[in-house]
Amino acid sequence: MTTGVNSHGAPSRTGARARQKEAGDFVGLRMAFRSRSCFVRVPGSERMTAAPRPKLSVILAAYNCADFVERSIRSALDQQGLSIEIVAVNDCSSDGTLAVLQAIAREEPRLRVIDSRKNLGPSGARNLAFDHAAGEWGAVLDADDALQPGALGPLVQIAEEREADIVAGSIRFFSHRRQEISGAVFREDAPITALGLKDFVEAARPQNREPDYGLLKPLFRIGFLRERALRYRTDIRHGEDFHFIVDALGAGARYILAREILSYIYTTRESGLSRTRVDYSRMIAETEKLARQAPYSEDPMVAKALTRRAEALRMHELNVLYGDATGLPSKLKVLARSLTSPAGQRWLKTKIAKRVVH
Repeated sequence: MTTGVNSHGAPSRTGARARQKEAGDFVGLRMAFRSRSCFVRVPGSERMTAAPRPKLSVILAAYNCADFVERSIRSALDQQGLSIEIVAVNDCSSDGTLAVLQAIAREEPRLRVIDSRKNLGPSGARNLAFDHAAGEWGAVLDADDALQPGALGPLVQIAEEREADIVAGSIRFFSHRRQEISGAVFREDAPITALGLKDFVEAARPQNREPDYGLLKPLFRIGFLRERALRYRTDIRHGEDFHFIVDALGAGARYILAREILSYIYTTRESGLSRTRVDYSRMIAETEKLARQAPYSEDPMVAKALTRRAEALRMHELNVLYGDATGLPSKLKVLARSLTSPAGQRWLKTKIAKRVVH
């Protein structure tokens, strides 16, 4: 157990300025893109200096995270072997998040901050950051999580050697309360694996042999995203990473999973840093909708995998509801709800069997 944390071409200048005006202003460095180079304007100075294109852009949506976002940013800065930038979107925060980002940006030129004057939500903020990203690769980082130091360089190398569009490493979990990282949750000695659409969907569900692949935080080849006009869905709040990857795989992306590289450290919900409650019912409905829609419905194996994911999510939701229920009436309500679906009925049978055994 580790016991600490260390810590699509480019848009035109006119287009970039239009997006700035609509969604917010850059705080810190302002960029205009040209071929594989960009020009950096230092506020208060008319001097322009050429800067090489970074290999990787870390995409960070920041909303009311003043107390912990610095840990996330420092972990992104603690990457060796490749040039990076961090594109952080202050998503109309009402606390001191913007001030924290500004303070770090004054000392760290690799951090660029976009101040959105409208709350876009995590997906909208990520889309905005991707619009302004200068890197060849993009890595999405949540404001309460962290990147494993030195992990992204090897991941990019693996992806480029295998001509991949998406690459992910393994994950572990960080307890803010205990200030420690969990042991391995993936087989970190497993060989590098290529994931097709069916493979990913089959593994992107709870109650599986490995953790839900929807939790993985991959790196994306930004050129591929722009060529295919791929965007995060802004109409859903939970499971947006899953849908983004499904869209990418449906568009022909090559996905490589390198479990041997620990790359992402999730902060557990019990830590209290994330205040949102997961909407499992919406996740189930959206997964079932995908199974009925082309092109996914036209591939029986993918459609079945999506159905199994929806069923697993339903059973997981019942586990969460039952665990959170206080008192007999609340628990009976959850049990009654389980009778409304085949997956729920299987969950109930399992629950009864466990009670009998114990």
